[in-house]
Amino acid sequence: MSLSLIASAPLCATEIDDLVNTSQDIRDTFAYGIKTIAGGASYAGQGFIAPAMAENGHISKSQQDAYNAAVAAVQAATYSYDPNADQYFQDQADQAMDTVSEMIDAYVDAAQQIIMVATVNEMAQDAQTAPDEREAMALQEFMGANDVVLQDEDIETYNTALSNTEQAIQVAAAYMAVANDENLLNQADNMAREYNVTFEEAASVFFDLDTTAVWVSFDGGNTIQGLQVGNYFVSAQDVLTRAETEEFYTTSPEGGCWFAENQEECLNGGP
Repeated sequence: MSLSLIASAPLCATEIDDLVNTSQDIRDTFAYGIKTIAGGASYAGQGFIAPAMAENGHISKSQQDAYNAAVAAVQAATYSYDPNADQYFQDQADQAMDTVSEMIDAYVDAAQQIIMVATVNEMAQDAQTAPDEREAMALQEFMGANDVVLQDEDIETYNTALSNTEQAIQVAAAYMAVANDENLLNQADNMAREYNVTFEEAASVFFDLDTTAVWVSFDGGNTIQGLQVGNYFVSAQDVLTRAETEEFYTTSPEGGCWFAENQEECLNGGP
């Protein structure tokens, strides 16, 4: 297995290395001076005399010049870092899409009684156009054998699930919009640099429909920064038109093939 030398290399620039080395050299000399005083004073209390050694603890002109040059080099340098907004928002989008899947499952569960209404409607249409009342008798038998009454809780459960799913979809879309937009990612990175943080340190993120923005906080909510995604909204008609070719709709009770005698053939364009 090969190892990457690049991955293990330190992230310090050369001028930082110089500053570390020159300042450490002074610290080593400083430590010598402190020890000279500490050890000498301790021995003095016992009547022992330390040799003349302080000169070895003097900071030299060359040390001064080297340190000051390193300081000037660091001060003149331009430093930056990657707050990693691209990975953060891709992760947020992926997690949000997982939530969408969960919400869709919950919606399907909540829609079972509405599917029953659709079934009753199909059978009632058959009875309506039948030449005799045998289809009406079949409908009556089906209604007697199944719970076809729509209760208040059925409506509340369905409506809540629909709204929750829509909200989850909007959140996922907003995060995906940011993740796919280089300008928004650059804006997000600059936003993080203002606080000298990375997105790994983000405290919270949310999408607000009223402001059409994704909001991020790095301090728990006291300060939030917005990323505007208003340009990514589509119309209700766009959504309805796109849905007509999506499997979730085409395989649903309202997609045209749910009640077909051969559903698979119907979905494949058959009669």
